[in-house]
Amino acid sequence: MKLGTWGEQVAARYLKAHGYSILEQNFSCRQGELDLIAYDGETIVFVEVKTRRSLIYGLPCQSITEQKKQHILQTIKYYVMVRRLEDRELRIDVIEVLVKDGSAYVHHIKNAF
Repeated sequence: MKLGTWGEQVAARYLKAHGYSILEQNFSCRQGELDLIAYDGETIVFVEVKTRRSLIYGLPCQSITEQKKQHILQTIKYYVMVRRLEDRELRIDVIEVLVKDGSAYVHHIKNAF
C-alpha cells in the first residue's frame, strides 16, 4: 500500500474517533482531488492529508504550496456547486501523519487555510 493511501486511512480513523462522519474519500475532478470530506457536527470539513516518514524536508504541512492550495480551493468550489452545498458551513483542515518506528503520529490543524 502506498504511504499516502495509508496516511489517509490513518486520518480517517482519527477523524471517526473524534466524532467526525466521513462523507467521501478521494473525490477527484478536473480541478484536483480532495483527500477526505467529513462532517464535524453540521460543518463540512475538507481535509488534506500529508504523510511523511521523516522531517528531513520539514513538516508534512509545509509541502502544501500556494499552487496546491489554489487547486484545493477550486476543487472545493466545484464540489460545493455539484453537491449544492452553498448554504453549508465549510472548513479546510490539514492532517499531518508522521510515521516513526512503525507508529503513526497525527497532528490535526483546523482551519488550515
